[in-house]
Amino acid sequence: MRTMRLSTGILALLLLPTTSPAAEDSKPQQSSPKITSRSELVLVPTLVRDKSGAHVAGLSKGDFALLENGAEREISVFEEIRTSGARPSRPSLPAGEFGNYLGNQPVPGRVTIILMDAINTKFSDRAYAREQILKFLQETASSKEPIALLLLHRGGVRVIHDFTTDPAVLAEAVRRFQLGPGTPVAQTEEEDPILSDETDQLSKAMQEMEGNILASERMLAAQLTLDGLEQICRAYAAIPGRKSVIWASGGFPFSVDDLSRGLAGSRFVTEIVRLYERTWHALNDADIAVYPVDVRGQVVLFPGGSRRMSGSPVNIQRSEQRAALKNQDTLDTFTEFADMTGGRAYFNTNDLAHAFHDAVDDSGSYYLLGFYLRPDDRKPGWRKLQVKVKPPHAQVRARSGFYVVPEDKDSNKTKLDEMALAMNSPLDFTSLPILGRWTDATPKGEKKRATFELVLPANAVMVDESDQNHMSLDFAAAAREPTGKVVGNNGRSVEAHLKPESLAQIRSSGITYKGDLDLAPGKYIVRFVVRDNLSGRVGSVAAPLTVP
Repeated sequence: MRTMRLSTGILALLLLPTTSPAAEDSKPQQSSPKITSRSELVLVPTLVRDKSGAHVAGLSKGDFALLENGAEREISVFEEIRTSGARPSRPSLPAGEFGNYLGNQPVPGRVTIILMDAINTKFSDRAYAREQILKFLQETASSKEPIALLLLHRGGVRVIHDFTTDPAVLAEAVRRFQLGPGTPVAQTEEEDPILSDETDQLSKAMQEMEGNILASERMLAAQLTLDGLEQICRAYAAIPGRKSVIWASGGFPFSVDDLSRGLAGSRFVTEIVRLYERTWHALNDADIAVYPVDVRGQVVLFPGGSRRMSGSPVNIQRSEQRAALKNQDTLDTFTEFADMTGGRAYFNTNDLAHAFHDAVDDSGSYYLLGFYLRPDDRKPGWRKLQVKVKPPHAQVRARSGFYVVPEDKDSNKTKLDEMALAMNSPLDFTSLPILGRWTDATPKGEKKRATFELVLPANAVMVDESDQNHMSLDFAAAAREPTGKVVGNNGRSVEAHLKPESLAQIRSSGITYKGDLDLAPGKYIVRFVVRDNLSGRVGSVAAPLTVP
């Protein structure tokens, strides 16, 4: 594995001078470790509507009260946002250069992502969802609204069409896209026949044997779904302002009630809770509001009178109870995701196009409130939020809470998970900006050495001045053939305490990395990932490369 190296100009300035033992003895000894002192800003996009659903304009900071866990907090950030219809786009770069910049927008834009969920949705329901999305794009969607269309499937996240303000272009992309009939992971237990008396005992034995397999399948579906949502958060985090994700789905394999009941077993529950917390934090951090839309439409839980039901009344009743419980779990989970992110859940309706329109419309105007967490107020866990307004009869909608991430707990595992997620995602992560260029390709035996530079711009990296200008970065790169096979990689960890002159240079000019990959002639896609370990921000970008 080839390693990345810092540019020589910064490498010479990077580390503090090494002191001799005698010099160390002459210094006063610290009795306790240095503690980083930082404040975290919590932003709360807030919708205020009148009885007709129109935005209530002209409110001032004094008209709002912001409560955290029931205690009122001082509102340090306040702004009334009226968004533009500007389409998120990347600036044009010269040939051979690549970057994940999304461009600076003077005002936040209205950003809507329609996510079609093929993991948790039956094929017949996917067809209905497709029909409703087409109806929305053809009849309701405005040409002033930038919308992107993504697919969530067992292979990950796929971009069907990037942001466009032309609904006709999106509608054509939906028509051309083929939804495969593969069985969703989470629907393994969907077809639960009403048991006859003769097969009741045998079926129970089979259910016990298949219990662990089913739990594993549900675990996989939950992990793929939550990973997909986190990828979307990290890919669009750099777009300013509130963003809407319309999650068109037929369910979710684990509900919040499942976790409390521990139905999947302790090991599965622990892992799912961790994934839930990480996803909710990513959603809040990216200012994404989730709008779950139940693509099953009007749900009929029990067969009609024309359908003959076999089995004893007890078994029929059990089957009905299971169906009702599962359906309620789905609705509760949809509502939970919506409430925690400031969105809205839609279910038991055959007018899904109306739900899509509402989600897009919500991003038009809102208020942005914010308060700072104190450095001594970093206890990990979920914090409840509540926003109140003075105008009578006003309807307020904001996210119901936020998650405080543990600063040190499982930090190495978290780092590895996030680096792997960015490396394997087809989406570029944007919270840490990267600009790069290919510089040369020279012979290296039967291969060629492709060299490149990566630039992290000024003030992109967090430096903890309270801890001797501490900086911590991880870098990784992987070259893949068109088949997806990895044929080259490298990586480096940079942990340093910067000298004052090095800190000044980073603040004014950023950091430049230089690296290389030894590759045979051919065409490749190289993905670069950089993680700022102090802030937790991750940047990634894919760069095409042809080695002659």
